[in-house]
Amino acid sequence: MEIQEKTCVLIPTLNEIETIEMVIDGFYQNGFTNILVIDGGSVDGTREKAKERGAKVIIQSGEGKGNAVREAFQMIESEIILMIDGDGTYLPKDGLNMVKPLENGKNHTIGDRFHDMSPDAMTLLNRVGNKLINTLFFKIYRENFKDVLSGYHAFKRDSVEDLFLTSGGFGIEVELGIRCASEDISTEVVPISYRSRTGDSVAKLNPIRDGIVIVKTLYKLAQTSNPLFYFGSVGLIGLIIGGILGGYAIFEWLSQGKIHQVIIIGGVFFLLFGAQIMMLGLFSETILELHREKKNSIRNG
Repeated sequence: MEIQEKTCVLIPTLNEIETIEMVIDGFYQNGFTNILVIDGGSVDGTREKAKERGAKVIIQSGEGKGNAVREAFQMIESEIILMIDGDGTYLPKDGLNMVKPLENGKNHTIGDRFHDMSPDAMTLLNRVGNKLINTLFFKIYRENFKDVLSGYHAFKRDSVEDLFLTSGGFGIEVELGIRCASEDISTEVVPISYRSRTGDSVAKLNPIRDGIVIVKTLYKLAQTSNPLFYFGSVGLIGLIIGGILGGYAIFEWLSQGKIHQVIIIGGVFFLLFGAQIMMLGLFSETILELHREKKNSIRNG
């Protein structure tokens, strides 16, 4: 059986009438025939056009891309899932390269848009934001996936079933990357092309609002994926505040003989708080590593 026959192409949509036909037909031309469109309530005829082109179409029950993706995962029975945006910025011809590594032992692939990106495909603000988030991801999760905000993913269905996904909106892509890194899921970055939107197609992502949501997701999920960073950063802030208060109190005592009891108590509190939180981070990191080792031993038989 060809790998295309084992793959379900998942396309989350919201008002993509300008491009959905091109995307679906592009997959047909590359041998993919099982196409599922999960629509977030389009009012421009996207669903009707997708049905006309032969795709299976369902309407998501919740709101947001993350909810649509998680809902679709529960319905797909194919061995492989290939997820792509329906806005025409990703090319169906890259689909085969996205799924091929899954035949060679990988469980997940992420498309790297920066390998071949049209000059006008992304604004300067979006480029800077993407680079910042990719850098933060690497610092926190110690994996260089190059483009964690990419909307082009492929994964084996059984590996997705093991992931506990919670994001409701555009944070779903970065959460997929976080889960792959924290669960040691074998992941390969695949070079892809990324093009500018065509016609009157409008971007759904707000670079400021959604960027803040994504950064919050990065930090929030570090609590269970990298507790040393999560608790350590809080503890470090406490130590810095305590050090500043303590340093000021010592300076005042040495230079003027004044004793600021409230400042001293505050400094001691923050120093103790910071130290205890950092110890909690170290303890949690140790427990997490033991859990990972046990899970890997079970996974490897």
